[in-house]
Amino acid sequence: MFDKTKTFVREARDELKKVTWPDRDEVTSFTVVVIVAVIIVSIFLWFVDTALMSIIKLVIS
Repeated sequence: MFDKTKTFVREARDELKKVTWPDRDEVTSFTVVVIVAVIIVSIFLWFVDTALMSIIKLVIS
């Protein structure tokens, strides 16, 4: 079992060396895209929630 764990860790380390890590500009641009997407989805969900609550209040009243 120790040999399997040792082999796994060695292979994982070798695979991580092959990864192309993003530079600072890419991380910044991806972060901006995610934040903008979250804001857009939040506004959309707020609008849908408000509309559905208005409809429910009309039906109940």
